[in-house]
Amino acid sequence: MESPEPPELPQLPHKIPLNPSNLGGEVSEFLQEFEEPMLRGDCPYVHPRLVSFHSARDRAGWVGHMPDPLARDLFSSFSRAGPRHGKNTQVAVFHAPVGTLIGDRWQDCAWHAYLVAIIREARPDVQEQQQQQQSQSQSQSQSQGKRILIWDCDPVPTTISDADRWQNVLRGRQRTFVDFLRKKRHMKKAEIWYSVDDGDSGRDQSLVLSLRKLLEWASLGDIGYLGSEDPRFQKCVKLKA
Repeated sequence: MESPEPPELPQLPHKIPLNPSNLGGEVSEFLQEFEEPMLRGDCPYVHPRLVSFHSARDRAGWVGHMPDPLARDLFSSFSRAGPRHGKNTQVAVFHAPVGTLIGDRWQDCAWHAYLVAIIREARPDVQEQQQQQQSQSQSQSQSQGKRILIWDCDPVPTTISDADRWQNVLRGRQRTFVDFLRKKRHMKKAEIWYSVDDGDSGRDQSLVLSLRKLLEWASLGDIGYLGSEDPRFQKCVKLKA
């Protein structure tokens, strides 16, 4: 039996502008190239625009201070769009300001990119479904949970264990988005995972590295959580709720 052909996925753009404030439209063009393979069932849901703001009011504060705030999406845009496509995995590239703004010096704010994925439990095949139906207790123990996975090429520079609470590890809008999912999207029971792989840390290329990691994940297809064998969760720590 021949192996299935790998999904056709878009290639990483050759050049990405160095000025992060000009990236909204250009990166969106790249992200939108995932739509066709997604509709074919070849890859997970990939959000078609950068996610940068936690609310419309937050985004409005940047209008006039950067060229592309309206080309970037809100937390709710990503969290609502993914489930409508019925995918096992939904992924977004977040690109958010870092640190605290001082006065009206918006243009001096640094920006940082990272990935957020919401991943369902792997769906069982027909035989597994029949076995689950024969045992109610087994069925209950294998509920369709979700996992929130955050991949950051520059993880916090401290040793992290599964005893660490997510509120103490996640920073800035990573923490704000997880809090949003827990409060607004009924995900209080979702596991929270954080990548601690610092192999690319300090390279000041967070957007390029995030897009490459996105391609890597998308090439796996629209898979649910595969447990300890899931390549997306290697070098990741489950944070305490």
